[in-house]
Amino acid sequence: MFKNLLSKVGWGELPSSFGFTVGEKVDLPFSWNWELHKGVKKADGSAVSIFICGKKDLDPAQVMAAKNAEQISKSLRHPNILRAFNSIETEGGFYVVTEEVVPLLSAKPVEGDEHLPAVWGLFQALDGLSFLHTSGFTHGLFGPLSIFLTPQGDYRVGGFELCQKGLDTGSAIASRRRVGPTLSGWPEPPSSLQQGGVPSIGIDMWGAALLTAYVFSSARSGRCGADVRLDMARAAQDIPPELRKTFEELQNPKPLRGRSPIAEATGLAYFQNNSAVQVFSFLASLQIKSPEEKDTFFEGLPALLEGLSQGIQTRQVLPELLAAQRFPGQEAAQVLPAILKIGVKLKEEEFREKVAPLVAKLFASPDRAVRFRLLSSMGEMIEFLDDSTINDKIFPECVNGFTDSNGPIREATVKSMIFFVPRLKQKLVESRVVKLLVKLLQDPEASIRTNAVICVGRISSHLPKSCASQTLMTVVGMGLKDPFGPCRSSALHTLNATASMFTPEELAQKLLPGVCHRLVDPDQAVADAAFQVMSTLQDALRQMVQERRAAMAASVDAQGGVGSAPVESTGHQGGSAWSTWALSTVGSVVGSK
Repeated sequence: MFKNLLSKVGWGELPSSFGFTVGEKVDLPFSWNWELHKGVKKADGSAVSIFICGKKDLDPAQVMAAKNAEQISKSLRHPNILRAFNSIETEGGFYVVTEEVVPLLSAKPVEGDEHLPAVWGLFQALDGLSFLHTSGFTHGLFGPLSIFLTPQGDYRVGGFELCQKGLDTGSAIASRRRVGPTLSGWPEPPSSLQQGGVPSIGIDMWGAALLTAYVFSSARSGRCGADVRLDMARAAQDIPPELRKTFEELQNPKPLRGRSPIAEATGLAYFQNNSAVQVFSFLASLQIKSPEEKDTFFEGLPALLEGLSQGIQTRQVLPELLAAQRFPGQEAAQVLPAILKIGVKLKEEEFREKVAPLVAKLFASPDRAVRFRLLSSMGEMIEFLDDSTINDKIFPECVNGFTDSNGPIREATVKSMIFFVPRLKQKLVESRVVKLLVKLLQDPEASIRTNAVICVGRISSHLPKSCASQTLMTVVGMGLKDPFGPCRSSALHTLNATASMFTPEELAQKLLPGVCHRLVDPDQAVADAAFQVMSTLQDALRQMVQERRAAMAASVDAQGGVGSAPVESTGHQGGSAWSTWALSTVGSVVGSK
């Protein structure tokens, strides 16, 4: 069977110098003289598409059209024209190797985007057509059947059998069904295109109207491909009001009189104000933008992303941003917020494949702006990172932030520990993190000392009890004596939130005396907090003591001693209330920094 297939399409005729391997055939949703196959570049294994047109069953006109398509494909260069890597004509047929694509009518929309019109794709197709017209060409077969999609969802113009300069509209209409792709039941170009005064690109204008109708009708119905039945007479109701006038003009071409209808269409406010068009158009020309333009764009990019669907963000925008951050200059710091904003929407395995390597790489960057962005975003993305990456690649670079000369970097490093510590190896936390946090209590920046106190309180539950109580006593004790009022207040709330980690003796003999000093604090807010903490700690300590007495009495009873009177219990409900309040207070302080 495979041998018969080889014979039919003539693969055996390909020279050894042909650097591509022809793969399986791709089913087309329309009739065409060309076959589409998956392919692989032998040099690096990258995926390509291979268009094959056998000569055996073609008449001379069809062979000429196929040859024209092969020659035009390799001569045109434009971002929205199907890119041809190689082409060859053999005795048996034509072979055109292009970037990896599938027909527009075969592509399925990303889940959740079924009812969203592909405005950026339509813009790309019209932009590619405008390029042809500016270069003096008429496409001749432009429409949904001549559009192909890349794996990222970008539109590419193909199907160049009739593409030439000075194309006769009458001949194009007469021959398009014999040389181009056809789909039963779809609209055909009206005979009015052959009337006097209609420009030669009139057939392309009509095709542009057909593509516009397809994009918006498929979005309205939620269907795609050959399942969409287009009625050009009623299609205008599916098209946005801003495009209806242009849609009607494209269906009924008039003398140009120096106009460029397709270029005018792409310049409409509907396209230029569209978030996807703005984002992709800028990224496509990023290398020629000034530093000021880049700063402005990337600063506003996270807001622009809100106007794009999640599918467009992850499938199309993210690859462009990942490529953009590789450019020389400051793009890494500029692009990172948008990359991370999109990255957290990926599935875990996709994040690890596409974004995690970049995160690990950028943590080693000396660029403080990059490091600050990463540290500030750690809470959102750490769940997508595996433990080995965190412990072996990211944390060794992150830990340098504790001793950085830049205050905001030290502060961001402290805050990030709340998210790092639960994922770090226990030994690493005890030997490095705890010591570095305690050391920061002597930092000249008051806000850093304050956040160090809060951080120790937040991570204490992840420490062994002996280590946690010892560290907390040191940190709370230093915090209560800090000259910065908010730091003293944070120490009080941290103590309140972690009181259960101390023994009654530690509370009564080592910690409560420090709280007493704060009752007369010159800062009224600190003094008020001290009175509240003193009250709740007294209740907690009383309960601990009573529970200890009850346990001792029970032990005596179990040994046959004289039972003691039951000890009155203090309410657990009150203890729960102050603990909850204290934790939320600590959390709010962290959030405000």
